[in-house]
Amino acid sequence: MKNFTDIGQFRNVIRAVKSHHDYIGKDENDNPIYRNDTPYPTIKFRGTIKLHGTNAAVIKYKDGHYEYQSRERVLNIKEDNKCFMLNMLNCDMDKLFSGIEFEEFCGIYGEWVGSGIQGGTALSRVPKMWVIFAVRIDNTYQDMANYKHLKIEDQRIFNILQFPYYEVDIDFNNPEDSQNKLVDYTTSVEKECPVGKYFGSQGVGEGVVWEHINDTARYIFKVKGEKHQNSKVKKLATVDVEAVKNIKEFVEYAVTENRMLQGIDKMVELRKPLKPPTTGDYIKWVYDDVIKEEQDTIVKNGIDPKKLNSYVAKKAQGFWFRYINELTY
Repeated sequence: MKNFTDIGQFRNVIRAVKSHHDYIGKDENDNPIYRNDTPYPTIKFRGTIKLHGTNAAVIKYKDGHYEYQSRERVLNIKEDNKCFMLNMLNCDMDKLFSGIEFEEFCGIYGEWVGSGIQGGTALSRVPKMWVIFAVRIDNTYQDMANYKHLKIEDQRIFNILQFPYYEVDIDFNNPEDSQNKLVDYTTSVEKECPVGKYFGSQGVGEGVVWEHINDTARYIFKVKGEKHQNSKVKKLATVDVEAVKNIKEFVEYAVTENRMLQGIDKMVELRKPLKPPTTGDYIKWVYDDVIKEEQDTIVKNGIDPKKLNSYVAKKAQGFWFRYINELTY
């Protein structure tokens, strides 16, 4: 698997930029040394529309063979993901990858969106399509500005940069100054998805993904609209972690219906039956996702992950059984 990277929050990127800036090397015992005696940089980020579908990728290896992936697994024709592989096998992959040089592999990543894939947005009413948003050559993600040509429109393969995108300069000495701009762009997309509008479908969008790539680092974060948040944040594009009083308040904040519904989608993607025997798999996914996305909140608020497990499990289990019971009626 050549998985696409996880996309974190604005606050995660703030911490990463500052850490990368402050790091000056290691001491004689191989411990990292940090020093903060110069201002933090101002970095230009490009924002592209976050599409509500399912992550999908095509990987080409040095021997010339192709591999089709969801976020979680390698696909095959009998175990596809929303018919992504089936559709791509009817497309000209040699044309798509033409001219891209690599040593081990090249991955082209995108979102498989359209009717029958996800509901609730403008894109749920358009024919299925693959929208490319990232290129990875060997182990390095590339600046998509150099790959705007990657599209075959008559085969329903599009490029995220052929749709509206945004730019914002973020001063990491005062990152909170950028919050309002990030929120304004997200609110605008949530109100009316520009990609859906391009295809004649009016309706809500999911949010914006912001990315910066240079010779030494890649920073990427997402800002979802309120309707698509996995946590009950008080403000979009938060700079600091949320303060919670206790475990119950944290669970209310982090274990939202959106997150639990995403867990259902993951079970389907992993081909796990939506039945009682896979309850443990579902609870584990929800718990792991909370830990992954809210680790800084857990640490800052001094929450014991072991104690948290039972609270998350109780809420996730209740949602799971209500959901699968409804499927039987």
